[in-house]
Amino acid sequence: MKLLDFFNQESRAPKRQIVFTALISGLANGYLLTIINNAAETVNKSEALQMSNFFLFLIDLILLIYTKQYSLKQATVAAEDAINRVRIRITDKLRCTELPYIETAGHAKIYTSITQDTSLISESAIILINACQQMIVVVICLLYIAWLSIPGFVVTISVLSISVLMYLYNSKHIGAQLHEVANKESEFFNGIKSILVGFKEIKINRKKNNALFAHTEAIAKDAKEIKVAAGLHFVIELMFAQTSFYILCAAIIFVLPILSATQIDQVVGITIAILFLFGPLSMVVSAFPMFVRANVAVENIYQLEHEIDSSSKIQLPTSPQAPVFESLEFEQVGFHYPQQGESTAFGVGPLSFKINKGDTLFIVGGNGSGKSTLLKLLVGLYYPLSGSIYINDKLLESDDYIHYRELYSTIFTDFHLFERLYGIEDVDYRRVDELLKTMGLSKKTTFKNNGFSNIDLSTGQKKRLAYIASVLEDKQIYIFDEWAADQDPEFRQYFYEVLLKDLKSKGKTVIAVSHDDRYFFAADKVIKIEYGRIIN
Repeated sequence: MKLLDFFNQESRAPKRQIVFTALISGLANGYLLTIINNAAETVNKSEALQMSNFFLFLIDLILLIYTKQYSLKQATVAAEDAINRVRIRITDKLRCTELPYIETAGHAKIYTSITQDTSLISESAIILINACQQMIVVVICLLYIAWLSIPGFVVTISVLSISVLMYLYNSKHIGAQLHEVANKESEFFNGIKSILVGFKEIKINRKKNNALFAHTEAIAKDAKEIKVAAGLHFVIELMFAQTSFYILCAAIIFVLPILSATQIDQVVGITIAILFLFGPLSMVVSAFPMFVRANVAVENIYQLEHEIDSSSKIQLPTSPQAPVFESLEFEQVGFHYPQQGESTAFGVGPLSFKINKGDTLFIVGGNGSGKSTLLKLLVGLYYPLSGSIYINDKLLESDDYIHYRELYSTIFTDFHLFERLYGIEDVDYRRVDELLKTMGLSKKTTFKNNGFSNIDLSTGQKKRLAYIASVLEDKQIYIFDEWAADQDPEFRQYFYEVLLKDLKSKGKTVIAVSHDDRYFFAADKVIKIEYGRIIN
């Protein structure tokens, strides 16, 4: 089972001790059958023998409780240890992967695997150990039946084997359905995300609102139908398993005496053993749906990790150090997105230009002209598919990117504002307070415990707060993607006439996407891009 392989591979808990105590627990549980049968046979025969069986029962019960409790507790620790290791490992790999994978994989799939699938595996740990213990009880019961009557054992094994084989055969279809359910759940998550992220758009457009809801509702309906189909399969299998027990009891009572000379006490003993067997085996059977789902969850998690590994570039083991920036040159650089369907793949290039230290470069162009793609190429989020990039007149190789990216501090149009100043050590609180006052935010938020007290701000205010964080990073090159677009006239003018000049005076290089042609005088160079190409 993939679930067992998962725990064996990922957990550092004492697995041998868990298995050993689970084995002892199962043996103690199975031994209760022998004690109870012996006690039943000696009723009213010998008081001393009854007391002996009673003390054996107490000792066995104490052993059962202790070992079962220990194994279940350790199984919980083992499961959480394994899940924590996998979550941390995937998160670590996720932050080191490349942007194209994040853009194409979709957040839903990643969220589902790291949260929902790992939670399902966590829930399955105790059920798995308990089912293993109950399987030991089942084996002991079968051995006890064999000790009572070999023909009875053969009949029991025959009925149970046919039932289990049919059960496993039908389970293959359930596994495929659960895989499909996982995909539908990811699609449904995307639908919910679209409602939340695009709430403003759908709130003012009823047709769009209804169409999005109808699409999300259709996905939910498909997921429900698949879940119902899988659930009905589980119900049928569960009923089949229970019916198999009644068939087995009937076979022992009615068929076994015909096939072989069997004493009444043997029939009674086998029937009691089967009834004792019914509980543990029913528990194993009822736990099987959880095992199937957990196996699917393990497959999803490892598939996600494999995709991340496949999309990641080789990372250098050393700490990244940005080179001292002097110049950056694009020479016939080209990039295009993968083609989807019959649509023409969008791309940029060939692009050729040069930036020197201390330059202020403006990039202008209409929507869809390729400005954002150019910025991603500039900061190393995309790798060029053609042409060359030179940093300080040296060809930029794949292994250089981890250092090259350290040159930049960025504020994209779809930037994320972090609550804390991650990666900035020994923050000067007085300087932060001064910057908050300068940017008109001192009454909106404060800085304490290395984080901002409030980031629930307007878009323009968020960009100003992002600017503060960017300046505190003190990088060599600053990227501003239409930063001034959401500012009021006062701050827009302040950005072009004061902030950019201040950065330039400190020797910083600035690359800004702008539509404010009235402020083009603030740039040393202006690049216009249309249809992915630079227009002179």
